Amino acid sequence: MNNRFFSTQKGHTKLWITIGIIVLFLIAMGLFIFSNKKPADEIIIGYSALRISLPVFAAKEKAYFAGEGLNVKLVRFDTAQPLMTSLVAGSVRIAGYTALPITYNAMLRSKTDLYFVTAMLEDQKHRISYLIVPKDTPDTFTIAELKGKKIGILPTVAYRAWLEEILKFNEVDPSDVKIVQITPALTPSALESGQVNALFTNDPAATTILQRGIGRLLSKEVEVPKIFGEQFVFGSFNIRKDFADSNPEIAAKIVRALDKAVTFVNNNPDEAKRIMKKYLHELQKPFVDFYPDALYQTTTEVDPEKFQDIADKYLEIGIIQKPLKVEHLVISEKIFLK
Repeated sequence: MNNRFFSTQKGHTKLWITIGIIVLFLIAMGLFIFSNKKPADEIIIGYSALRISLPVFAAKEKAYFAGEGLNVKLVRFDTAQPLMTSLVAGSVRIAGYTALPITYNAMLRSKTDLYFVTAMLEDQKHRISYLIVPKDTPDTFTIAELKGKKIGILPTVAYRAWLEEILKFNEVDPSDVKIVQITPALTPSALESGQVNALFTNDPAATTILQRGIGRLLSKEVEVPKIFGEQFVFGSFNIRKDFADSNPEIAAKIVRALDKAVTFVNNNPDEAKRIMKKYLHELQKPFVDFYPDALYQTTTEVDPEKFQDIADKYLEIGIIQKPLKVEHLVISEKIFLK
C-alpha cells in the first residue's frame, strides 16, 4: 500500500514538473517573441520651439501620432529659419510650423517642393504680430504719428514688408520712418531704453513686453489681416514632396494626426497652452498663459487658392523675388494623400 502511495505521489510530481516546464517554455517563447518584435520605424519630425508649432506638440502629447501607428521623435529647432533650412536640405523630411515667407523663400532658393499641411491663421480675434509703443504713449496716438519715428522690427524681410504696407495704408511714406532690425532677446530693452519709438514683432518678445509693462498695443486692431485680408494665412506645416510621394501611407497618417491636433487646439485653447510649455524655452514659459488663443485650419478647411494669392502678393511687395506656384501643393479636399 505504501509503495503504491509513493508511486502515485511520484507520478503526480512528474506531471506537475512537466506542466511547469511547459508553462515556463511558453512564457519564455512569449518573452522572446515580444522582445524581438520589430518596433515601428522611427519618424523624425522637426519643430520650431515657438507657439506657431502648437499642433505638433498636441499631436505628440495627445497621442494622435501614436494613434496612427507612428513612432514619432520630435527634434527641436530654436526658430523656424534653421528648421526650414534643414527641411529643404533634406536633414529632416517633415517639419513645422513655419511662417509662409520663410517657407516660400526656402523653396525658391533650394528648388524644393514641399507639401503644405494645415494652416495657422491670424484674424482680429487671434493676433500673431504686434505693433507696440511705450507704455506711457497717449491713448490718442495713431499709426500716422509714427512718421519721423524709429521702429524696431523682427529681423525678417516679411516684417519689414508687412510694416511698410501698414504704414502706406495709414498714409505714411515708409521712407519717412527709420526701420531697424532688433533680435527678439534685445527687443524689450530697446523699447524700454528709448532706442526705438515703437516695435513690430511677435511672440515671445511681444507678450513679454506687454506683461512686464514696458509697452502697450498701439491699437486693439490686428493690423496684418486688416491689410492682407481676413483670415490671413500666416504659416503651415510641411512635408517634403519627394518623401511624401515615396511614403504616401506615412504622409497620410501624419496629415490625419495633425488634423486631429488642430481640432483639439482650436477647441481647447487653455489646455493646448499648458501642453505647449513643455516644448518652449524656459524664459517663455511664465508668459505662455497670456499668449492669444491660436487658430488653425485642418486640411479639409484650408483653401489652396489663399496660399497662392499670398505667394503672388509676396512677389508684388518684395517678400519673395520670383514667382512661386504652390496651390497644387496644399493638402486639401482637392489635393489629398491616400
